[in-house]
Amino acid sequence: MADSHSVNPSQTLPELEAALAKMVHERYFEAESDDEAEMQALAAKDCEYLMTRIRCLELSLKAADDELAWIGPAARSSPAQSLRRIKALCGRYPDLFSAMQAVAVTHPGVSREMLAMAIKQFRRDAEAYTQEDLVGLLTCVTHGALQAFEAVLRTRKGADRKAAALPWGKHTD
Repeated sequence: MADSHSVNPSQTLPELEAALAKMVHERYFEAESDDEAEMQALAAKDCEYLMTRIRCLELSLKAADDELAWIGPAARSSPAQSLRRIKALCGRYPDLFSAMQAVAVTHPGVSREMLAMAIKQFRRDAEAYTQEDLVGLLTCVTHGALQAFEAVLRTRKGADRKAAALPWGKHTD
């Protein structure tokens, strides 16, 4: 018969963390830290504890991946999800440029017109601008940042440089 602490693949991260805490309390109560409890479990070859710990780590990594999955190039969000994120981004950045840049970069699949409407809704400093102005600013933020990025790359040693169209730059010796 299976032990009540056995790792069930369908358990959630909070359930596994609670089971792990219970094992520490019952088996490694003298440990002064989680690391020490883990070392004691390893020395005792406590497979149940170690498997639960591994599963917790796996689910933690998956949760971290899931947190950023919405920002991936192939990700598609519902309009409500996008609006929640845009509202959070608009509230997080104190200046309009940073907020617009963050919104544009994190929502490449959303039209600039829709982004402009959302930004206007969530930013007081955007109220004075028309939607056309905000679309233009989003375009500038996106393209200007890319052009600046490429300009810096061109100035670095070993970077590809565009050929000069100036006659004195040619060597015809």
